[in-house]
Amino acid sequence: MKDLNCILAGLTHLLGPLLLLILWHKKTHAKLLPAPAALAACFPVFILGNAIRSGFDQSSPIFFYIQQGLLFGVLEECLKFMMLRFALSDYDAREDAVTYGIGHGAYEQILMAFTCFGLVGKGTAGAAISAIAVLSVIESALSVSATTMMILYGIREGKTGKMLTAAIAFHAAGNMSMGIFIDPVANTITVLLTTAEVYIAYRCWKAMQLPEMHDDETEQRL
Repeated sequence: MKDLNCILAGLTHLLGPLLLLILWHKKTHAKLLPAPAALAACFPVFILGNAIRSGFDQSSPIFFYIQQGLLFGVLEECLKFMMLRFALSDYDAREDAVTYGIGHGAYEQILMAFTCFGLVGKGTAGAAISAIAVLSVIESALSVSATTMMILYGIREGKTGKMLTAAIAFHAAGNMSMGIFIDPVANTITVLLTTAEVYIAYRCWKAMQLPEMHDDETEQRL
């Protein structure tokens, strides 16, 4: 039964982002390109991040996780800014930010999928691993899409410095908490951070809405 749960968890991590992308596309007609573009862009950035992290002093676990959180917070959120500002400048609708977020978050979900598959036959996985995988896919998509929305809002409204800093701070805090604290404290902090991110992203979404243009924009989506 544990092996089956590991396989189900792995498939959830692997296919969950794709399912979310399909559902989002059907609901909003958002363009699809930002998702694979985000996923592809993550590979060199994560390789760079892991190379830098390998040189960190691990004698103090807390300091190590603080450094790690800041490192990946800066790298990943600055990557989003560069992609949205330059590489995907034609994909600047609110819906596209969510699409990009789903693609970006898929990178870690793929890694988690192979981790789950690697647990098959070892008998070390908990019974709730498949349920946790579902929550992980949803929380990751919400968090990453929310910070992406903040950055898009900053670009469109001339508030890049403020919103990019906020996205980095949220990302770093979430990363740090998962390393420094144990469950259920870490999960509680993660839920609180994600809730705050989603609220701010929702405010950004509403602020970017142009009622007189929204219907025409929706009709023109691919």
